[in-house]
Amino acid sequence: MSSCTTQGLTIDQVLTELTEHPKAIAALTAGLPRARLHRSSRRGEWSVNDVLAHLRSCSDVWGKYIATIIAKDRPTIRAVNPTTWIKSTNYPELEFAPSFRAFVRQRAQLLALLRTLPRAGWSRSATVTGGGRPRERTVLEYARWLANHERSHVKHMTRIVTSPTTASPG
Repeated sequence: MSSCTTQGLTIDQVLTELTEHPKAIAALTAGLPRARLHRSSRRGEWSVNDVLAHLRSCSDVWGKYIATIIAKDRPTIRAVNPTTWIKSTNYPELEFAPSFRAFVRQRAQLLALLRTLPRAGWSRSATVTGGGRPRERTVLEYARWLANHERSHVKHMTRIVTSPTTASPG
């Protein structure tokens, strides 16, 4: 995690973004046919469903880290790359609507956990190992990372949905 991806957002901004991203995705994808959700507009690029699968994988990994840091006193966490994690899931093969509902449920659980966290709890930390030397990461860093990462992928989904499709219908 680079420092530029974890700086900037306040706790309230993080909570707002994590609340708004699923709403933005719902609005963006409402009424789109399956083909538009599951096919990319250009060969080699992600479809909307691929982006959702990626977001779910990241939310699995980083959300679990957040929950672990909150539940345990200074835990040690072995880092897992969401790109590696997704290979153990069936997210890319799932239909968009049920996959999105699962994402929304997971987000509601994460927000319930974060909204009840006292301000001081956001600075709770873990030692993260793997991928180099161990480093300290806080709840706030992971929550910021998730919010910033999702913001970029909501924009990515917008580009996919608004670009002319070159995929064949069907």
